[in-house]
Amino acid sequence: MKVSNVIQRATEFGTFRSEHNIFSFTLKILFYLIPAVVLGNYTDVLVTKLQKEKVLGDNILSYILLQTILIVSTLYILIVYLSDYESEFQVTITGAYFTAIYFSIQTNYIQMFQDFMNLR
Repeated sequence: MKVSNVIQRATEFGTFRSEHNIFSFTLKILFYLIPAVVLGNYTDVLVTKLQKEKVLGDNILSYILLQTILIVSTLYILIVYLSDYESEFQVTITGAYFTAIYFSIQTNYIQMFQDFMNLR
């Protein structure tokens, strides 16, 4: 298969064409992996920094809500501006990979929920 064909299949967001070739599939995974890692890590680091500086006080619920708002905003921006990219989140393996990586890299978010639940 030609390189141009591999790239074309990998960059056709909203389709299943990349799943017919291992190279296209791998390239498409990278198109979802890199933004998921960057966005997820940046969100987590930002909220962790704000929490350490106690910008919103000592209440952990404030930071949980802040990070939730950032996550919802990020996903909404993807829906509005990159709808073909986002449309694969629930229907393809590569799109589901974005969701899995995006949320799993936000380890502080999970820890904050656990800490909050242990306070009650």
